[in-house]
Parts: sequence; structure tokens; C-alpha cells
Amino acid sequence: MKVIYLDGQFLKVNAQVLDVYAPGVFKGNGVFETMLGLDGVVLDTDLHLKRLQAGLKELGIKAPKINPSVLKQVLERNQLTSGRVRLMVWQTGKEIHTLIAALPYKGPAKHPYKVCLIKTKREAQDRHAQMKSLDYEIFSNAYAKAQSQGFDEALLLNKDGYIFEASRANIFWIKDKILCTPPLSSGCLSGITRQQVIKQAKSLKIVVKEMNLTPKILKEADAAFLTNSLIGIKPIDINEIKIAS
Repeated sequence: MKVIYLDGQFLKVNAQVLDVYAPGVFKGNGVFETMLGLDGVVLDTDLHLKRLQAGLKELGIKAPKINPSVLKQVLERNQLTSGRVRLMVWQTGKEIHTLIAALPYKGPAKHPYKVCLIKTKREAQDRHAQMKSLDYEIFSNAYAKAQSQGFDEALLLNKDGYIFEASRANIFWIKDKILCTPPLSSGCLSGITRQQVIKQAKSLKIVVKEMNLTPKILKEADAAFLTNSLIGIKPIDINEIKIAS
């Protein structure tokens, strides 16, 4: 049994219930955030809540009050010192619902990620680009397809043919000592870790350039890596990038 927080109550549910509420499976008008719980602390809570509230505002949904301590309580009630904490808020009719779940997380694989390319119909100016929308099928389907073909992640191409992000992460690459990443105008999410990497790089006097990314540019890069709140910074193998079949 798992313990979740749903609309103000802690409930014991079967593990299968969490699958029903997974982004990409669950259909709803709302947003979600995925945070890393580490040694009993849920990291970057304020940044995640701020982005969640901005996403709800964009969707015209009144943001509920969420006590950050509840995130930690869900982690503890599932007897997890470390794990993946998922916060979802959505609206059905006039009712606004909040769900918090905590799942075990072992961390990313130790080897550089093997990635594939998947074409999508994502518009560069998609209104959902700057939120973690529950309209998540493009991403969940791409990740499932990559996993089924032996890849760790999928790099997604928008309708214009540019790589805008991975199914669960932002992408950076290095060329001639310049740190590059796709611009937000490509349709990528302003990821929490993405923001921190850019900020830290600039503080170290590393040149950061936002530019559109093609598969050719990526293959000619000196190195590349993915970022998100769970994996942190994860190198990818740019010599083994293939198009998913």
C-alpha cells in the first residue's frame, strides 16, 4: 500500500492507483511538478511551487494553498528518506483537486545516456511549453517508445525540426568552450535545473548561448548533457544517437 495526499487527506491506496494518476495517463486540465526528496528533504520546493502556480494561472485555475511540509510528510509516510515526489493540481468542473505522491527513486544509470530522436507535432509557441501540463502524452509516449527500443531517453524534435528538449529533461551541449541550450522560444520548458546550470555557468564566466539545435549540430558538439530535478546533470552519448523506429 502507498500513502497519498488527496484534497486535504492522507489516504492509503494500492500502488496501481498511482499509475492511474501518472501524467500522460491521467486526463485532466491541470499541472504537475516532480521533485527530488533527498535525505528527508524535498529539494527546490519554492521554485517548483512558483512554477506550478504560474502554470495554473495560465490555465485559469485558482491555485490552492499548499503547505510545503506536506510534501515531506508524504515522503515520510511512505517510509522513504529519498524518492520522487509528484504534486498534481487539476480542475474538474468547479472543483480543484490536489494530489501528492511519493515513489522510490534509485537515481539515474551510471553510464552516459543512450538517446534517440523522435519527431513530434509540438509547436514552438505551444501555450503549455512553460508549464508541466497534464497534457503530457507527447512526452510520456516518447519516453515509453525510447525505453522499449533500449534507449535511456528520447530527444524530441518540434514541427520545425529542432530538438527542443528530451522527454523528461532539458538539453545542453558544448562547442568550442561555449555552453549552448535551446531557447524557450523553441518550445522547451524553463526547467529548474536548466535555470540553475545557466546561472552557475555565468557566475563562472562561462559563455552561455541559447540557439536552435539540429541533430547535425548535436552530433558535431564536443559534449552534451541532460538536466532535470531528478537526474541533475547527466551526460549523453552523442556518438550513438539514432532515430527511433
